[in-house]
Parts: sequence; structure tokens; C-alpha cells
Amino acid sequence: MNILALDIGGTAIKYGLFDSSGTALTDLYEKVTPKSETTNYIMKTITEIIKSMKEENTVEGIAVSTAGVVDSQEGRVVFAGPTIPDYTNTSIKQMVEASFGIPCEVENDVNCAALGEWWRGAGKGSRSLVCVTIGTGLGGAVILNGKLWSGAAHSAGEIGYLPMPSGRTLQEEASASSLVADYSVLSGIPVKQLNGKVIFEKAKSGDNEAAKAIDNMLTALNQGLLAATYLISPDTIVIGGGVAAQKEYLENKIEDKLKQHIISTRMLPGKISCAELGNSAGMIGAVYHFKEKHFIVD
Repeated sequence: MNILALDIGGTAIKYGLFDSSGTALTDLYEKVTPKSETTNYIMKTITEIIKSMKEENTVEGIAVSTAGVVDSQEGRVVFAGPTIPDYTNTSIKQMVEASFGIPCEVENDVNCAALGEWWRGAGKGSRSLVCVTIGTGLGGAVILNGKLWSGAAHSAGEIGYLPMPSGRTLQEEASASSLVADYSVLSGIPVKQLNGKVIFEKAKSGDNEAAKAIDNMLTALNQGLLAATYLISPDTIVIGGGVAAQKEYLENKIEDKLKQHIISTRMLPGKISCAELGNSAGMIGAVYHFKEKHFIVD
């Protein structure tokens, strides 16, 4: 079955055609997320993408991974923050199916990333998994006994909102944004000249301020991972987002912090790993979500 997968984020919309095993059948494409300060033009762009892909390919299903809190039964964004203005209550499934007559399923982007990693990536073979994605903010998702756990308000796993002793939230201390802001203060380099990749490169080259900023981020992150470990006791913790590219630098440091602070090592997850699927995780997870909804077997 040919499934068009779309991953809608605050910065970009990624898309490509996949089969039901999660294998890409086309190149993976990307467009800038179209928005102004007060609204967005995402549905117009999605319509254009679907039309374009249908011209050259057979499209039998549409699988959407999107930023925002999603009611996956209705395929609707029930809450979206300021990253995508005027996105709350966007009925993606209804609008796509009405326009094209092709079945469409929608799920939150971090949930999709978790499903992708559980199905085809770092969490393969796990029965339970907690995925934490580190980007502009901090997202999370929970898989229990092989099933995504969405919670009563479709917001299970929103670990970034955990309150910290400082009075701030976890994502204000453990995101890529906080890493950049912290290093800027330590180094005196303006935020506009920095990003996470630059800071990691500096740390690897022996920059003490960069190493300190990363350690501060991981110390904060550890508070969230401890809470998730005590509450869920997952087989696997997967760290996703842009920082997953720093696997060699980060994995041991993350595991060591958890070991140092957990009350007993017998409570540790069996595996703590950076994500393996990169930018395609959300699309692959969206394909898996579509398969589950339509009882498709590989």
C-alpha cells in the first residue's frame, strides 16, 4: 500500500511516499512551514503537496504527523502553541478526506517519532518506551505494552511542562533553546551567532563553557528522565530531536547521570539510546499509526 506521509513542524513540512513496511518509495522532500505572525497556510500547502504527489504516484493513504496536541480519533489539532499561529482546531483528517477521498490519519509529531523509533529504530523490540525529543522545546511520548498512551486529554508524555525547582519548566532548562541561551551567557557570544551544533563542536574541541552549558542541560534533562523512569519504568528511553545526532558525545553522559541519581540501579531502563531514524522518524511513525488504524499487515 502506498502511503503519503507528512510531518508538520513549526519550521518545516517534510513529506514522502512510503510502503506499509515503512520503506521510502520516493525521495523525502521539505517545504518551509507557511505562516505569518497571526495565522498559517498549512492546509493550503498540504493540499498542494497531495495534488503534486498524486500526479506522479498512486497514493492510497495519507499519514500525518503534526506539532500540537492531537485528537487522533478525529484527526484534529485540539491545541497548538504560538509556534504555529491559528492552528488550534484544524481538522486535518476531515479536510483531507473531503478533498481527496483518500483515508487520512493524524497523530502528534512526538508520538509519531516515538512510534517510528519503536517500530523501526532505537526502540525496536521494546515493550515499553519513553521518547524525549529535544528541540526548540522539549517533547515526550509514552508507549506501553506496544501501544501509544495518549492519556485522557491526548497530552500524555508532555514532559517539557514539568515544573523545576527554579520555578521554570523542564523545557526552559533542557531544550536546545535553553542550551543556546545558557552558552551565550557563559561565553558572551550573541545568541544569533549560535546553535546547538556549534556548541557541541566547541565542547568537543575543549571549550569549557560549551561543556558546562551542555552539562547544565543534561542535569535538567535528568530530572525529567528520573520522573519518567520512576513513573513508567520503561524498557527503553530514546532521546530524539536534533541533539540525537550527537549520539557518541551524549549517550554515556545521559546514562551516567541517571545512574548517579536514581535510588536503585535495578530501576534503570534496559536501554538508553539516541534516536536512529533522524528526520524520517515522524513520517515512519505516522505510517505505523495509519497501519494500526486500518489493520494493515505487512
